[in-house]
Amino acid sequence: MPKTRAQRLPARRFVLLFLLIVALLRASGQAQSVVIVVIDGARYDESFGAEAAYMPRIWNDLRPLGTIYTNFRNDGMTKTCAGHAAVLTGLWQDLPNDGSVRPSNPTVFERFRKHTRLPESSCFVVSGKDKLAMLTYGVDSSFGMPYGANFLTTTVMSDSATWPQITAAMDSCHPRLMIINLPSVDVNGHGKDWAGYLRALRDADSLVYRLWNRIESDGFYRGTTTMFVTNDHGRHDDAHGGFQNHGDSCEGCRHIMLLGVGPGFAPGAVVAECRSQVDIAPTVGEILGFPAPKGDGESLLR
Repeated sequence: MPKTRAQRLPARRFVLLFLLIVALLRASGQAQSVVIVVIDGARYDESFGAEAAYMPRIWNDLRPLGTIYTNFRNDGMTKTCAGHAAVLTGLWQDLPNDGSVRPSNPTVFERFRKHTRLPESSCFVVSGKDKLAMLTYGVDSSFGMPYGANFLTTTVMSDSATWPQITAAMDSCHPRLMIINLPSVDVNGHGKDWAGYLRALRDADSLVYRLWNRIESDGFYRGTTTMFVTNDHGRHDDAHGGFQNHGDSCEGCRHIMLLGVGPGFAPGAVVAECRSQVDIAPTVGEILGFPAPKGDGESLLR
């Protein structure tokens, strides 16, 4: 006898439930990606310390989606090369600021590629400063160049020139792990141009928002990508010379911003606990599933 509608409904529900479970299992198995954005040389007073004044997109639109850290620190050398290296290796290192010396610890790129056996195209350093080619791999002989990242830079140190390089890397290779250096804030600070410094903060804010929207509109990245937004260092506070420079241990140089958006970071959360740059590398390891680097930091997810 043919089944009645009442008899068919349970079977149909079972099929729909099964398809839902399969979809959830597939989604949970999707590869995770990480994008680290470094707004070079932004002082906390003008970033999260000013809330939406100079970074309205990050503060109003992205902050509610993720977790902000209000006591995030650079506890090493407050300069560009050392700050970026701390983020990528989980180790405080004294490095010359001209890019002539590579990190002593393996970078997250090397650890990720050695663990996954993925090609060089899976990892990118996209930088407005050519000296940051030193971030692509470290000097540890058990890792090194065979596990390094691609490097893209510009002929002009500006965020607007860096943006096409970012989109080119994402469109052509869909890297699973990428660090981006946005240089304009630092360039204008060193240029002693206060108006230009604030304008560069607003421009970086807009680019970070565009980047997140691009991530969320790309089927490869959507729902499986964690984005960090931070700084390599701050700038002198007013008691130590003002915004034009950086490099010492004053509060202005050490206190920096961090926003984490994506899987693992609670929406709208505020963490006042003291955390630092070296905590990012082990967090990336936990997200991407490779052994955490042995260094000075601990995962932000713990």
